Amino acid sequence: MIIGKEKYWENVRKEKQGNNLFLIYLDEKCLKSDQGNNIKLPAQLADEVVREWNADGKIDTIKKSFFTKFCFAVIDMTQKERENVVSRLVAYGNCDPICYIADEPKKLHIKQKKLYDPLIDWAQKFLSIKLKKGPDLLFIEQPPGNSGSIKKSLEELDDFHLSTLHELTKSLGSLFTSLALYNQIITPEIAWEVANVEDNFRIEIWGEVEEETLIKNVNFDHFNQLVKILKMI
Repeated sequence: MIIGKEKYWENVRKEKQGNNLFLIYLDEKCLKSDQGNNIKLPAQLADEVVREWNADGKIDTIKKSFFTKFCFAVIDMTQKERENVVSRLVAYGNCDPICYIADEPKKLHIKQKKLYDPLIDWAQKFLSIKLKKGPDLLFIEQPPGNSGSIKKSLEELDDFHLSTLHELTKSLGSLFTSLALYNQIITPEIAWEVANVEDNFRIEIWGEVEEETLIKNVNFDHFNQLVKILKMI
């Protein structure tokens, strides 16, 4: 575990281990997580962490950098935390927004059906589930067997893939959209469009609100960082 608050090293490097994973070294000291675990990462993700630890700044600040913070959290994930992540993702699947299609206005209804229906069809086949659709004003109770099928699929993922999917789902608000992106069924551009179809429609009608646009831009940058991780693991 790193002791102290000030940057004390001169060189940061990655060193290859087995299974194409890399340790990170600060001079001759191996970088460890907050819980004292070695940071073992795929090559490209290791490069990003090396870049962050090469930056100037205090250790606490570097630890809050995007890739370092993500990797530390995954490396230190406990079994209980993993179970909680799976449960949260299953909960997303039981009230996924792509199952809710507005009746009115008609233009929004058409946009949503065009984007949502192919994802619903794919998710049903991929997860062997049945999804009910309905208007956006009423809660839709999905078939009880869905939860078990979704959980089984998620439990097959390792901690890095599960955590990335979880973060993508929080960013997009939709488990099924995130799964489609994760499995390269849709592009990041389409995934973002699906997640923002209602906001984009509102902007078409009423125009942009500066504060909302700033928040959306920050969220978009965060989403793109997650897409980078998805390509690295």
